[in-house]
Amino acid sequence: GPEVLKDIDLLGNDFAMGNPGTCGKDGQGVPVGDGQPTLRVRSLTIGGTAA
Repeated sequence: GPEVLKDIDLLGNDFAMGNPGTCGKDGQGVPVGDGQPTLRVRSLTIGGTAA
């Protein structure tokens, strides 16, 4: 969730965008894309709630 944003402690200088696409419903489409640099997260729990 949004808590992980507080634990980002380093950002890489390798920002890249993925291939663009379209997201839509009922015949209406909006162009979408995604991208980000490499991130280092200080602490992250995967697959549970205990740290």
